[in-house]
Amino acid sequence: MSLTEEFSFGKDGHIERFPLFRKLFLALVITLTALLSFGLGRLSIVGDREPIRIEYNPEISNSQFPISNENLVKIDNSKIENSAPVIASKNGSKYHYPDCPGAKQIKAENRLVFPSAAAAQAAGYALAANCKPK
Repeated sequence: MSLTEEFSFGKDGHIERFPLFRKLFLALVITLTALLSFGLGRLSIVGDREPIRIEYNPEISNSQFPISNENLVKIDNSKIENSAPVIASKNGSKYHYPDCPGAKQIKAENRLVFPSAAAAQAAGYALAANCKPK
């Protein structure tokens, strides 16, 4: 059994087994074949999938969760605002809400807690400038 090999002579007279042009051509053919195969594989899958459908039936959704005015609760915000505790310092003249930055800086031994903003105002304290009234 004999194997034949193709060769050619380069410009400088040396034997060139596989010219540069053929190497580039072979690389280009392999790359294009791979891309074409990948593209055809992706296109063959597109038609097989079913689209997503969302159906809405108003009769079912309204009967499961009935909404009426009887179920709604009214909240009086004025009572909540006045009942929030406030924090003041023994050495200062301002009071803070618990989530204000100034309240976090007051040491535990200097901390006074009032049940409401009205109680702090009655004791002579005013709201700190960096705290927003609730």
